[in-house]
Amino acid sequence: MSTTSVVRTVGGALLAAGEAPLAEEALRLRALALRSRHDTVVDALARRAGSPVPSSALVARLATGVPVPATLITPDALPATLALATALVGMQRSEAELQAGVDLFEAVLTGHGPRALSSHDQRHLAQGAFLAGRHDLVEHALGVLPRLTDAVASGLRADLANPVVAGPGVRAHPEWEQLFGARFVARELAPPQVDPGQACLFDGLHLSPSRSVDGPLVSVVVPAYRPDEGLITSVRSILAQSYGHLEVLLVDDCSGPAYDELFARAESLDERVRLVRQERNGGSYLARNAALTQARGELVTTQDADDWSHPERIAAQVALMAHYPEAPASRSAAIRCRPDLTRQWFGYSPERMNASALMVRREALDQVGGYDQIRKGADSEMYERLKLLGEVVDVAEPLAVTRLAAGSLSRADFSFGRHSPDRVLFRSAFRDWHRRLAQDGDAHALAGHRDGQEPYPVPRSFVRDLPHAAPASEHLPVVLLADLADPVPVGMALEQLTAGSEDRLGVLGREDLSRAGVEGPSWDPLLLAAVREGRVEVLVDGDVVHADTLVALEPSLLALPALPLPALSVDRVLLAAVPPGPTEPVRDLEAAAATVRERWGVAPVWVARDAADQRAWAGEGWQLPLLATELRP
Repeated sequence: MSTTSVVRTVGGALLAAGEAPLAEEALRLRALALRSRHDTVVDALARRAGSPVPSSALVARLATGVPVPATLITPDALPATLALATALVGMQRSEAELQAGVDLFEAVLTGHGPRALSSHDQRHLAQGAFLAGRHDLVEHALGVLPRLTDAVASGLRADLANPVVAGPGVRAHPEWEQLFGARFVARELAPPQVDPGQACLFDGLHLSPSRSVDGPLVSVVVPAYRPDEGLITSVRSILAQSYGHLEVLLVDDCSGPAYDELFARAESLDERVRLVRQERNGGSYLARNAALTQARGELVTTQDADDWSHPERIAAQVALMAHYPEAPASRSAAIRCRPDLTRQWFGYSPERMNASALMVRREALDQVGGYDQIRKGADSEMYERLKLLGEVVDVAEPLAVTRLAAGSLSRADFSFGRHSPDRVLFRSAFRDWHRRLAQDGDAHALAGHRDGQEPYPVPRSFVRDLPHAAPASEHLPVVLLADLADPVPVGMALEQLTAGSEDRLGVLGREDLSRAGVEGPSWDPLLLAAVREGRVEVLVDGDVVHADTLVALEPSLLALPALPLPALSVDRVLLAAVPPGPTEPVRDLEAAAATVRERWGVAPVWVARDAADQRAWAGEGWQLPLLATELRP
């Protein structure tokens, strides 16, 4: 069919909400750029900022030393320019984009002064400059930006003096050590010391306790899989606690014989350390569950195998829980550092609440059950599940230094402004389960069996190689490309695509970038309910599946496809031609059809979602079959 009458450019679709104030629209486009990392989105943001060329050309020009175009630093353009700068740095796609984003921040600061930058912009400027190696700009920023938080500013000062960054001998080790410990001193804690002779500065962290504290037995679970010297650093920091009534359950998650000597060294550090061995690798949460069956403590907490805990961590959390006897658990804050003890992770404060420091009462664990049997994300789910019992109380002081290791499971799943599709599904699913538990008031269900599919769906990547992991279907008759931002077509699709069929419907959730907002969408409860009922199989980007028919009820999902495109092969594509109307914006049907042809090598079969759409197209001279008719065998 010819779609000339209903075409708009993809970039125009992104800018269609331009009736909103520029600052609001700039934040929306920035959020979409960070979530999607899509060139079309970044180009739309560059146009909003007044760039005379697309974003890639702007980046290339700035790389040659060309000044930032004057159109980008007019007062009216500043919201979009700052949003573009954040997107270029935060997408983490290339060194050239990182440098270009910093150039834009610097141009705004030079042209308009600190007041032109929000507190977040000031943080992004300083962090981006550090990551780009612009230490001169970081020094300048620390002197003129008044809205940097103490945590960010203190971290930057320490990082500039760090011997790995500044070079050995540039500043004396004691000077850097003092700057590194400033945030501890500010909270009236003794600062950690760092042994400069260690090959990895992180493993040089140490501090002896200044007092001795007693109380109920605390079990500390330390799971490890193929650890390095960081395991010794971690276990030593627990043994150096001022709180002495501890047992340390060190779990070898089937690391193999090559690691026996390291585990033996860790176990020999103190008689309070007991080694627990897993016969099969299952990830840190299954390892924690194995240790929980042997833990004797009234309170149970965990420690990651490469982190460092301040000597006051356990004592502070035990004291807080004694003060709040109704609280099921507590957490404490941490400073996150890279192995070289620098702190910069773009967009984030160096200080955060430490999920690995969760301390739980034994009776609360008996009520909620153990950690979910998955490879990642279970600490977040456990924390929110515990909140169904009561308030989880927090110690605000930084009582640990957590290691930002390259390639970790969690870091691979999210960055500033972006969570992987698997993380979005996981978070949506467990929160939907918690919501239903809270509504039903069924306390017994909290400790119900959780095996990766019950009582909420879990992405296959979260249960990889685990015994209970259900393999993805290699073939499905029908797969729905679902618009997570709009549950109405989803409900329509579930009725039409699952009615009278014994085959499960595959569902691949995507986001319609042309109308998405600042916050990313969650999976709709309708879909999650259909999964629980066995009518729907959730697909994620990594699944290799062949579908007889792919159904897309929202063409905008393909006009500006969310990246990456899934590893899905299809025989035919039914693409709904949504007519424009009072409540329906114009879709770029030609772009959607082009994506289908390019991705799957077939021409789409245009269909009407319902009789009303069919009549609307008939008035334009186009006779389209109904979706339900095309789906009949």
